[in-house]
Amino acid sequence: MLKPYTPEDFKLLEKWVTDEDLLLQFAGTDFSYPITRQQLTVYQTAYPERNFYIAYEDETPFAFGEIILQGSGVPKLARILIGEPSLRGKGLGGKFIKSLVEESARLYNTKTLELLVWDLNIAAIKCYERVGFVYNPEKHALMAHKGKNYNIHKMTYFF
Repeated sequence: MLKPYTPEDFKLLEKWVTDEDLLLQFAGTDFSYPITRQQLTVYQTAYPERNFYIAYEDETPFAFGEIILQGSGVPKLARILIGEPSLRGKGLGGKFIKSLVEESARLYNTKTLELLVWDLNIAAIKCYERVGFVYNPEKHALMAHKGKNYNIHKMTYFF
């Protein structure tokens, strides 16, 4: 179900990221719309230790995600996107997150795992909670983009 991302997988991201709002929700301000292979290559070159993954269900790719080992030593899930719209709302997001949790444990032998989520992304928050992440209601960060502010909250998974 989970496989490391390769440059050939970029065509999936290009297809899945259909508008600027979706890109902002999934990737924050690190990329600009439309996402390009060059942007992703520059990012991966700057952060070669970060791990990108593509998720599959019955050989159909449906999701993208990243595992980042933070300076604190605690891994963080990031850039999570259930990209294939026809496969959203079918429980695959939870399966994908569980796979990333397992991969984080395998890679880093950690006691905790974190992620950041926009407070208005209720569907994602509920998905993460079903997997076992705990929502911290205290605002973790404020992301500003094009004159709008977005409250970002930390969620933590305890192994």
